[in-house]
Amino acid sequence: MTQKGPYGLPVAPPGLLIPRILLPAPQIDLYRWSVIACDQHTANLEYWQKTAQIVAGSPSTLHLVLPEYYLEHPDELPLTARITAINKTMARYLADGLLRELEPGCVLVDRRTPEHASRLGLVVAVDLEHYDFTPGNRQLIRATEGTVIERIPPRAQIRRDAALELPHIQLLIDDPARQVIEPLFQAVRTAGQAPCYETGFMQGGGSVRGWFFPAADPALGRALQALAELPRVIENNLMLAVGDGNHSLATAKAHWDRVREQAGPDHPARYALAEVINLHDDGLAFEPIHRTLDGIGLDDFLGLAGAWFNGQGFRVVTEPEAAQDWPLSIPVLASGQACRLVFTHPRDSLAAALLQPFLDDLSGTHGVRVDYIHGLDEVRRLAGQGQLGLVLPALDKADFFPTIARDGILPRKTFSMGEAHEKRYYMECRRIR
Repeated sequence: MTQKGPYGLPVAPPGLLIPRILLPAPQIDLYRWSVIACDQHTANLEYWQKTAQIVAGSPSTLHLVLPEYYLEHPDELPLTARITAINKTMARYLADGLLRELEPGCVLVDRRTPEHASRLGLVVAVDLEHYDFTPGNRQLIRATEGTVIERIPPRAQIRRDAALELPHIQLLIDDPARQVIEPLFQAVRTAGQAPCYETGFMQGGGSVRGWFFPAADPALGRALQALAELPRVIENNLMLAVGDGNHSLATAKAHWDRVREQAGPDHPARYALAEVINLHDDGLAFEPIHRTLDGIGLDDFLGLAGAWFNGQGFRVVTEPEAAQDWPLSIPVLASGQACRLVFTHPRDSLAAALLQPFLDDLSGTHGVRVDYIHGLDEVRRLAGQGQLGLVLPALDKADFFPTIARDGILPRKTFSMGEAHEKRYYMECRRIR
């Protein structure tokens, strides 16, 4: 791997880039440095307030990202002021030496959560010229759910003048033989190699270890070549499918499209840092993404649902009947109440696909606020505060890649990679200017 690729970095297979990763300087408290992905806890201000209390005045990625809670719930501080503060903090961290740039290479990640003892990942950069989020495309890197174009501009505003990117994007590979990431972990275990970072995560996020693999390491070269030669790539030209961070990657693509002509083909904005995870990793579970509705009562909701789903064998039952084997049923939680939407002849077998047009209509026509929630406990909490909670089932992992290869896309917010506290916490950075 001695050839040079874009802006002098070693050559990687098409769709990938071996990046120059920045890590926190040795004196940084990693526990306070790492915070959860900004697209989590979008309806829970208390979570972010607690995070700010833990971080206090320490250097932290909390000061380098914009929690999406504030996109949905603007407060007295304008978003433009928040973004300006983020950009200034990035510049200050770089100027003060709080980040150290490594030689070209990738980071092997081992994440431990309360649910899983280990989940492996590989932090690498992906080429946005090989990514597309439009349904039906045949690019090497593809979105897996519907992208809401309206969600891109405010996120693009954040990226436009940022000096750094911090990835919470997680991309999936279909590697049942475990030929790509797992051999790297075996290599560090065999060598007894110490991690380049190790820390616990705040607010119940578990812990993480990371090992750096320089570009010249033969083990990394074998891993990237194995990735490029996976059967799913050969058969369907599908190398990476977005697991988490769909709109973040779409935003990076939109930003690159905007600057491409002036920046030139080797500009760092052409690439996006991400963590690659094997779909077949035992530490990866697919969890459902639930829905909460604010601005409508249970009786009105059920009345509108009855009209919308007419002809699909729709009825409402109470929880004592819930053990029956219906083709599709969706529990509904309200303050002090619970029932179940039952469909004996649903027009779609996926609950998310069946519900989403109805929820979009509620939002657009009736002014109902729809939020997407990770974790049943959070749904229960919001239902206890007067919202309605719709509890969706999980997607079977075995159906994931065949569905993407066949249909091109899943309905928006169909699945989540693990529970909310299992999401990626920020650690690595990369220059994009």
